Amino acid sequence: MCDTMVSTPKSSADGLMIVAKNSDREPNEAQNITFVPASDHPAGSRVRCTYIEIPQVRHTYAALLSRPFWMFGAEMGVNEHGVAIGNEAVFTKEKYHKENDALLGMDMLRLALERSRNALEAIDVVTRLLSVHGQGGVHTMGGTKYYHNSFIIADPSEAYILETAGSAWVCKKVEDIATISNCLTIGDDYHMGSFDGIKTGSRTKKKQLHFSRDFSDTVFTHFARGRTRRSCSYDLMSKRKGDITSSDMMQILRSHNTAEPYHPGQRPMEQLCLHAGGLISSQTAGSMVAVLRKGRMPLVYFTGTSAPCMNVFKPHTIIKNQKKIYHTERLTPSSFGGYDMYGSASDRWDRESLWWTGESIHRRVLMNYSSLVPVVHSARNEKERMAIESVEKKWEKSDGMDFLAVCGKHAKDLVLLNKKISDTVTIEYMKLENKRNVPWWFAYQWHRINVKAGFFI
Repeated sequence: MCDTMVSTPKSSADGLMIVAKNSDREPNEAQNITFVPASDHPAGSRVRCTYIEIPQVRHTYAALLSRPFWMFGAEMGVNEHGVAIGNEAVFTKEKYHKENDALLGMDMLRLALERSRNALEAIDVVTRLLSVHGQGGVHTMGGTKYYHNSFIIADPSEAYILETAGSAWVCKKVEDIATISNCLTIGDDYHMGSFDGIKTGSRTKKKQLHFSRDFSDTVFTHFARGRTRRSCSYDLMSKRKGDITSSDMMQILRSHNTAEPYHPGQRPMEQLCLHAGGLISSQTAGSMVAVLRKGRMPLVYFTGTSAPCMNVFKPHTIIKNQKKIYHTERLTPSSFGGYDMYGSASDRWDRESLWWTGESIHRRVLMNYSSLVPVVHSARNEKERMAIESVEKKWEKSDGMDFLAVCGKHAKDLVLLNKKISDTVTIEYMKLENKRNVPWWFAYQWHRINVKAGFFI
């Protein structure tokens, strides 16, 4: 499950386009921050996606991705032209393609970032890929989950919602703010679409199409609680409408949709910052806030970890035609091209990777949230705030390599902060002498998850 939102220049402070997303995946499904360099490709070459190979284009643009470790595609990202995309799982009446011989929604997202200079071009890339190659296959690590996809696609000037059901799709322009979750949202007010001859149930729609009404699968959509989370994110954005900042978006992504201190295990599907446990096996495995302005380099904050409520957003940027990564630690080649910037984490414990550093915080804090989350916040909040303030002040006046260096310095400092918080939380957790403030079944579930990953708290 996931949540994606956008605030257009009409609703943001300083005329910014801001795209934010929490990506929810399986608890041990690490998500790496991957840099994909701009590249030229020979005529006739092909690109290997998660399950299939497709024809490559002659030139691909540089991109920064938050990518589940086992797939080609990405949950969210931004490219050198300031195109930012986040996708959602949606459940529809259209038949799911269950063979692993099509594109995942995440594959289409990455391909759109590599091949588009603006939001409308990205929509064209996604819909053409959908038409030619289809969407389908297993969407989860080692699982059997199938779904269709929706997207928020933005550039510094325009933002759109694109929703699909099988091969059908509709697209709607965002005028001020918008949020999407695990449910279809577009009715009959779409601006573009391709659905002629598509059958829903046993009959072809003859009247004006109402996409969400005519294509939504009510059972899975209901239990995914996407409408509840979408209402929460929209309400939180509405309170700041007209003056929304990147920090506001980070705070929304950290919301548990309940009074703090949050109690792990309660109403898990209704939280924007989602933690596994109870009837749900997903958790927020990565978060992004992308800040876009015409004429400026894109500024994108990634956690590179799960649980934004107890981890740190790090700043990144990307320049036109960038072919080399600068100012990073543990740079490793990705198995699907590009480079993982903070280690190539997998589904097994790796103390050297950023993602698992975040998990060493997350999994201990969950066991006694009320005692340990204040430790995280006291170490994190002011340092993160000062870094964001410094980066965004520099962003207004800098371009090119000097701003790359600024983002790299702050990102490195905040990765070190993540490690220091991990060490501190480990010490404080040991002082509690295994006193856990969660139901026994919640602790048992997490024990099984940890054993599977080779992680012991």
